[in-house]
Amino acid sequence: PLLKTRALSTPDGVRFWAVHSVPLPDALQDTSLVIGWTGIHSSTAEMVSMVADLLGRDPSKQSEMERIGQVARMGVDALREGHAEGVGAAMEMCQVLLSSLGVSSPDLDRLIDAARPHSLGTKLTGAGGGGCMIALTTDPRRCSEAIEMVGGRTITSRIGAPGVRIESG
Repeated sequence: PLLKTRALSTPDGVRFWAVHSVPLPDALQDTSLVIGWTGIHSSTAEMVSMVADLLGRDPSKQSEMERIGQVARMGVDALREGHAEGVGAAMEMCQVLLSSLGVSSPDLDRLIDAARPHSLGTKLTGAGGGGCMIALTTDPRRCSEAIEMVGGRTITSRIGAPGVRIESG
């Protein structure tokens, strides 16, 4: 179900996005998310500005932005179907596209490369430029150890674990 929508006015017109809730099939019970942090803080505003400048200089890169949306929708479909390998493949495709837009970094790439052999898929998360990456895995211990061996700090969560909630009373 649709949880929230947002709109942003840009020089090219209004852009919309939506946040959905996806019920997770039982087939995904054995998967976890390992988040790796580089220890580097990056400015979201600077990264957005950098991508906007890139798109201004090279309008052909807009097709990569559109492809990211297509790949994300493919990943959501795979998630709904309980196809963890499909989700991982979408993550990997998205990482290639994000890298081509310049939002990855050598530090993120180092963590991603370390996690990849122990993961179904890996990609940066957040604005990029430093910060965090995420890995979908059935072996969270080995994935986390690999990330930590190259200097990252990790947090592991089972996929579909409850997040923050507000309770009244």
